[in-house]
Amino acid sequence: MPAAIFVITLMAAIAAGINLLVSQNAETFQEETQLTRAFYAAESGAGFAMNALFPPDEFPNYNTTAICPENAGSPREYDFESEGLSGCSVSVSCVTDATVDGVDYFTITSTGSCGDVTRTIRVRTSFDAD
Repeated sequence: MPAAIFVITLMAAIAAGINLLVSQNAETFQEETQLTRAFYAAESGAGFAMNALFPPDEFPNYNTTAICPENAGSPREYDFESEGLSGCSVSVSCVTDATVDGVDYFTITSTGSCGDVTRTIRVRTSFDAD
């Protein structure tokens, strides 16, 4: 009889330990997913700003949404509706750091948020008007 009680107690302890590990792994996986989604939201915001600063030749009017230098320092907010980033948002700002010999230097800061997780990306770029 004592052996049976020992085995039952041991099995219960093992089951509790496995349950704890599984729940911790599930929480970690969910947090990693949110971190990845926030990173991609921030990356998308930086891409929006780069396209606004340097519009593709096919879309010359795209720069009407430019955030730099006209709106330097004031962030633009975007909410995503696509399946992968649904529920995420991004705040994008741009500042003109300097103009040296006709070359403008910009810093784009993009902060993506998904739930209570945020990721920030900073891009430095330049534009030679000549």
